[in-house]
Amino acid sequence: MTAVIDIRELGDHPADRERVAALVAACSPESLRLRFLMGGPAEPGDVFRRYRRFLLAGTPALLAVRDGRPVGLLNFVAETPGEAEIGVLVADPWQRQGIGSALTRWLWASGQWPGWTVRATVRAGNTGAETLLLRQGFRPVPTYERGERDFALVVPDWATMTGVMKEAVDDQDAAGADGAQRRAAGADPGCRGNWHAGRGRARRGAAGVPAALLPGR
Repeated sequence: MTAVIDIRELGDHPADRERVAALVAACSPESLRLRFLMGGPAEPGDVFRRYRRFLLAGTPALLAVRDGRPVGLLNFVAETPGEAEIGVLVADPWQRQGIGSALTRWLWASGQWPGWTVRATVRAGNTGAETLLLRQGFRPVPTYERGERDFALVVPDWATMTGVMKEAVDDQDAAGADGAQRRAAGADPGCRGNWHAGRGRARRGAAGVPAALLPGR
C-alpha cells in the first residue's frame, strides 16, 4: 500500500515550530553537523534553537507529513520580486522515498512563480542534491565560494515545467536523489548577508539571504 504524503504550508506559531523541531530530531547528529558545517557536536535540539528562523522562513515554507510524522521541509525564500532561493531538508529515515520531489512538485504546481529566477547552493560532491536539482531543470552557474556548487532555474509555466522535469529524469541518473538533504534557507531581518554556519561570519550569497549549508552525502 502506498503511503500518502500530506503537504501543508507553515507559519511561525508554536504548533509548526514543534513539527519542524520533530523533523530536525529525526536527523542524525552527524547529518546535522555536516549540513550546518558545524565543527563540533550537532545535537538536534541545539541545532533547532540556533537555526529555527532559517527552518521556518519562506513564502512558502512547506512541511511534508507521512503517516503522521513530519518528514520533509521546503523553504522558498524571496528577497526581491522575481528572485528566490530554495532549500529542502528530508529526515534521515525518509530519504530516497520521493519526499524532496513531492515538495518541489507542490511548489511548481502552485503556478505562482513563472519567470522567477530560483537559486540553490549545494556542497561540492553532494551528488544526491545535485541530481535532484538537475531533475527539476536547474543548471549549474559560476560559483565563487570554495567547496560549493550553485544552481539556477528560470521557472517556466507548470505545463512546461512538467516537460522539463520529465526530460531531466530521462537524461540523468536519478538514483539516490530524493533523500539527499539540501539547503535550508530563510530570511533573517537582522542580517542582510548569508550566515556561513559554523564559521562565524556573514557573507553575501546568490540571493542575498542567510542560509545553512549542506552535507556532502
